[in-house]
Amino acid sequence: MAPKLVNATVAVFNGLAMSPQFAPTAIKFHYQFNMRDVAKITQNLMLAQPTSYKNNAMGLVRMWAHECHRVWLDRLLFPEDVSAYYNYMRNGLKELVEFKEEQVFEEPLIFTSFIAMCKGHEASYKPIEDMDELKNILEHKLAEYNEAISVMDLVLFN
Repeated sequence: MAPKLVNATVAVFNGLAMSPQFAPTAIKFHYQFNMRDVAKITQNLMLAQPTSYKNNAMGLVRMWAHECHRVWLDRLLFPEDVSAYYNYMRNGLKELVEFKEEQVFEEPLIFTSFIAMCKGHEASYKPIEDMDELKNILEHKLAEYNEAISVMDLVLFN
């Protein structure tokens, strides 16, 4: 899977970096896409435990999509930019021909390592399958922080 995931990441990166739509402007000053973004995606894909994804290529591809969203999609401001981004993601998915778009992007598309740690297990970068569980853990951690350090008024939302 490694060469395919690298090729897919580079395909999305090339679309974003070469498109005039994603050039930095006064409003979109943070639209600066570079090889560090590719490195961030690769670095977090390396957190995947081989035992968790040995027979789960779809899980690894979903992790790739999550990382692309985290690095690139989270920066985008306008619906037309989000739409263009998804077009580049579809082009990237062409490198991963055996996977269907609707399965790869199925919600929730969130991966984290702290859920396992909160349950007393070793950190393992895995998908969130239960949003209520995630919400409960985040609220618990926020309450712990507020009691131990200082009150932080955070509003948690999807």
